[in-house]
Amino acid sequence: MTEPLRRRVPVAIRMALFYATSYFSLGVITPFLPVWLAHRGLSAAEIPVVLAGGLFIRLIGNTAWGRLADYLGERRRLLMALTVISLATHAALLPAQGFWAILAAYLAASLAFPAQVALTENVGVLAAYQRGYDYARVRLWGSVSFVLGTLAIGQLMPLTGVEGVLWVILAGLGLSAATAWLVPDVRPPPAQRSGLVRGYLTNRLFLLFLGVNALVQGSHAAYYSYSALHWREAGHDDFTIGLLWTEGVAFEIALFALAKRLLPRVKPTTLMLLGGFGGILRWTVIGVTTDLTALVLVQWMHAMTFAMAHLGAMHFIARACPDDATATAQGLYSSLGIAVSMACATLSLSLLIGPLGGGVFLVMAAMCAASCIVAATLRRTWDGSRLAI
Repeated sequence: MTEPLRRRVPVAIRMALFYATSYFSLGVITPFLPVWLAHRGLSAAEIPVVLAGGLFIRLIGNTAWGRLADYLGERRRLLMALTVISLATHAALLPAQGFWAILAAYLAASLAFPAQVALTENVGVLAAYQRGYDYARVRLWGSVSFVLGTLAIGQLMPLTGVEGVLWVILAGLGLSAATAWLVPDVRPPPAQRSGLVRGYLTNRLFLLFLGVNALVQGSHAAYYSYSALHWREAGHDDFTIGLLWTEGVAFEIALFALAKRLLPRVKPTTLMLLGGFGGILRWTVIGVTTDLTALVLVQWMHAMTFAMAHLGAMHFIARACPDDATATAQGLYSSLGIAVSMACATLSLSLLIGPLGGGVFLVMAAMCAASCIVAATLRRTWDGSRLAI
């Protein structure tokens, strides 16, 4: 496809396609990478160390790549490079055997692929504001692809074995690399001033923003790492558990589809506050009962705890952060606002699950209660203007 022909394809379609190829791999990595790690011989104690290490190192990768994007003042070529690096570093897992080799390869992969996802979000939001399309309706194709990736590997594993997990991940990353050139070339002014990261981390409003999201997004740690085991112990079969997870993502997709009507009426800070309220109710119910009817009645709240809070965060960055510094803000949100808090919460579960069991979800509810306090403070103090960074 020639460059003029590429430009004739609507930007929303091109961005939706890239979201789909990027999030397909994420739909395999999130639920099934621990299964692959166990297949490669890692113990129950070693797997959380590898996963938490990958989350912690995002602090370096996401922040550095985001800062570089702002320094250069462009996104497209950097994103194209990240897709190739993501593919190469995940391919390094193929020959890796043993804890240290797998840890080293996974840390390298975690320096690139999460930054690719974060920069994709930054491009998606910037292009929506510059080119006038509905960000949420484009972003929902990432969620659809996430589900398809999860379902695909579930169907393929009986044929390929657990080792097929890595090959499907690589196939998805290859598709991302092959379609990255379709991403729109958004070019905010380059931010070549020094101290940009320090400026964000010393800004009270941005710290409140990070705190809200660290608490509400970090509260998903028990859901991602323990809910399936908890529900299996309660007697629910794997098919039912899969349907519960699918319900959550389905309502996430529905929220993205309807967000255009919601966003003009609701402030980004209000969306984050509502995400915290949803988490209080959702995690409390999951913490006190495993009754299937009750679980079905609260799983739709994934549209609040993740999607609503995430939409609020994306539009806060677009509206509150300087135009030339949004990629740095996105990197800090993805690392400090999600990855580091998720890693800390995940590691804490190893100490809490034994004495508390399903009660760990009540700890997650308490995190959401704290997020509401921080979100209310941010909502009261941010007047909608740009931050002084």
